[in-house]
Amino acid sequence: MRTFVPYAQFFSCPVTYSRNRSVFLKQLVSAILPVVFLILMITHATVYGQQNHSHGHSVDSTVMENIVVTADRIDEYIENYPNQVVMLSKEDIARRNMLSVEEAMRSMPGVDVKRSSGIGSRISIRGSGKSGGVLVLLNGRPLNSSQYGGTDLSTIPIDIVQSIIVFKPPVPVWLGPGGSDGAINIVTRDPIGKKEKKRHSTQIRGAGGSYGLIEGSLTHRNSLDLGTIMATAAGTHRDGKRTNGDRDSGTVCLHWDRESASERQMEIDGRYYESEYGSTGPVDNPTPDARQEYKKFSVDGRIGGIVDSAWDYAINLYGDTVDLTDESQFGSTSTLDSVKWGLKGESNWCDEDNAWELRLNGLVERDDVDHTLSGQHHRVTAGLGAQVDRRWQSLTGTVGLRGDHTSDFDFIPGFSSGLSFSAAKHWTAKVNAGYTMNIPTFGQLYQPSHGSIDQVRGNPDLDKEKIWSYDAGIEYRRDKTHLFQVSLFRSDTQDPIVYQRGIDLIYRPVNTDRSWRHGFEVSFKHGFDFGLIADINAIVQDSEICDTEKELPYTPRVKLKGSLQYTLPEPGTRLETTIRYCSKQYSEVENRKSERIDDYITVDLKAVQPFKLKTMAAEWFVSVENLFDTDYQIHYGYPDDGIRFVSGLNLTL
Repeated sequence: MRTFVPYAQFFSCPVTYSRNRSVFLKQLVSAILPVVFLILMITHATVYGQQNHSHGHSVDSTVMENIVVTADRIDEYIENYPNQVVMLSKEDIARRNMLSVEEAMRSMPGVDVKRSSGIGSRISIRGSGKSGGVLVLLNGRPLNSSQYGGTDLSTIPIDIVQSIIVFKPPVPVWLGPGGSDGAINIVTRDPIGKKEKKRHSTQIRGAGGSYGLIEGSLTHRNSLDLGTIMATAAGTHRDGKRTNGDRDSGTVCLHWDRESASERQMEIDGRYYESEYGSTGPVDNPTPDARQEYKKFSVDGRIGGIVDSAWDYAINLYGDTVDLTDESQFGSTSTLDSVKWGLKGESNWCDEDNAWELRLNGLVERDDVDHTLSGQHHRVTAGLGAQVDRRWQSLTGTVGLRGDHTSDFDFIPGFSSGLSFSAAKHWTAKVNAGYTMNIPTFGQLYQPSHGSIDQVRGNPDLDKEKIWSYDAGIEYRRDKTHLFQVSLFRSDTQDPIVYQRGIDLIYRPVNTDRSWRHGFEVSFKHGFDFGLIADINAIVQDSEICDTEKELPYTPRVKLKGSLQYTLPEPGTRLETTIRYCSKQYSEVENRKSERIDDYITVDLKAVQPFKLKTMAAEWFVSVENLFDTDYQIHYGYPDDGIRFVSGLNLTL
């Protein structure tokens, strides 16, 4: 494990790709400027609060609670602001007995998550097939890998998640750079909960299922005078259906937080994840099999609070280290070592009439990658953003600008704007427009895989993507179980990065001239008086690569998802069924019929039975995926495992 680099040395590491002093000074200034900006934001907010206190003004606790901009205000943000936002709460996660972050995201309207055979997960919002286009945040800090672009959601146990918030494109600039295809913020704060009376609790889960699945987790929460602590440990073993498809993984998480009398909150999180697995590769590849050992350690330190009744702030200092060892079927071994450190801060101001709101944010992040095949690479990202929101009685407008600078792709602008209008009670019309850029990952530029080297190559001549996004919709939202949304969306991309597959069966990324994707999304959720909840989402879209007049890869024309949830009144059994349909799609830009992925329908079932086991609250659960054993694949050459089931027990002490 690599040790922490002192802050004074953080920006003094040698830059191998540029020896020119003026270039180095330019990079140094662009990295330091956001830090100064963050300090000025917090200093200004503190001085402003002290001045008001010195004049004898008291602090209204009700206003202070309303000014917190993360989870506490998200319900109001979802309903009244222009952005299309959906949220999944910890109560819904527990009620539906979701066993992983991937499963929780996959249940949300317009969101699809497919776990990779190797590292990370492929996340799609509104049917986009772009890999790495979704910005994933953990308590506001970015999680996306600079090497692969995706996010390894397996390192986040579902037991520590309080809520998952999905921002559909175009996303507001205060979330950070990127996010051309949407953003997802996973919130893990408040492990006990201010409304809970218990000062400590313990949760135990054990389960087993098909293909040798054995998994278990233990979570303990305790509230002490010095703060709240939470510890989570989890482990999983699965053999898999395909040869060399087994996986062993384990994770340990530690959390501590403390809230002072002055509403200042401090938090520290540490997470360690380790897995050893087979990477099977596509069935048509001449060298498909590899073994990989993956280790990741993450640490987050956060401090936030409220200054007077108008300002709140949050600062997040974070770091990740990744150690990946990959052995091909021929016995050659390669390694990937990655270190990422970052600082992100926000300061938000709202006037007394709750009419104007100003959001200021800054980010500094450094990535260092040492790869056996492609060598050492560095990237420093520094950026500033500002967003102004204006609220009238029935109208809310927002406009935001941000600018980021990376050491290898220079200046990256960002823009977001929107209007929402409350036409009648519970009815809102929303329209949004935004601009962002996607920077090629190190994997796209140089070499993404190593043990399975015969699958994908890199391209150091790639340019960044430039994306304009738009959406407009009408929404009816009465409460969490009564929702209706219709949205039109479009994105236009200049220099999109797509993968071409040659006759040697190797994928190579290239920039094409332009592409577009547009369509509409319909979401419907209704809770009936007799306890049935129906949740339906439909996406119909079209896409084109203008150079070739072909469809974008992994962009199906139709995606449908529907679920029915019902609780039997007498025994309290919770039942759920989910049906998914995906139309045909292509795996490469040439749209070859031989490499087309056919349409498919899957059916999943779930049952949860609560009961008492002496003094403990207990739940027995069973879950079946792909009930009718549909023969399908989500990536070309990677057949699904077929019908799968898992059954287990949840205990709460």
